Amino acid sequence: MRRGYALVLAFVLASCGGGKPVATPAPKPLGGSGPSAVPITIKERHVGSRFIYLTEQKKNRKVYVIRADSNVSIRLSQGSGHSDFVNPHVTFYENKGTLVADSPHARAEERDRSILMDGGVHAHNSEGTTLQSDTLRYDDGAEMLHGDGNVVIVTAKGEELRGRHFDYDLRTTEMRVTGEGA
Repeated sequence: MRRGYALVLAFVLASCGGGKPVATPAPKPLGGSGPSAVPITIKERHVGSRFIYLTEQKKNRKVYVIRADSNVSIRLSQGSGHSDFVNPHVTFYENKGTLVADSPHARAEERDRSILMDGGVHAHNSEGTTLQSDTLRYDDGAEMLHGDGNVVIVTAKGEELRGRHFDYDLRTTEMRVTGEGA
């Protein structure tokens, strides 16, 4: 019986290269000279009611928190990589409260700490204003939100704004809607 297992094991090893080392091409260096960068991929999924969280802070102040069903992060080098989130629920902290946005997908870029939500975004702020757009991009340097495509904003008083683009300053809570709406 043991001999049968040994033969099967030998056959498997032979079909995989016979246990000999297999040469693999070395990764090409990024940016020319220096050691090669090997991308690192990390995959996470929520278990039960536990979600994946990512919190961004500036000077001990929360800027945003992403809660998602799953996450795949690819790290290329120090300060370079991105994370893709499935069903992200992002809370942006503005001057007077919060703005919460949901979409089917989001990508966070490590280099500029930006977030791009896509696939149809639905959001609301703590004052009762609702927002819809095709995409929503967070610009960390300016602390601005930029929405594109089929923008619909409804204030707590029921006033409706439509356009193709909007810009929203999280520090001052000023909003500008541009382009002809549907």
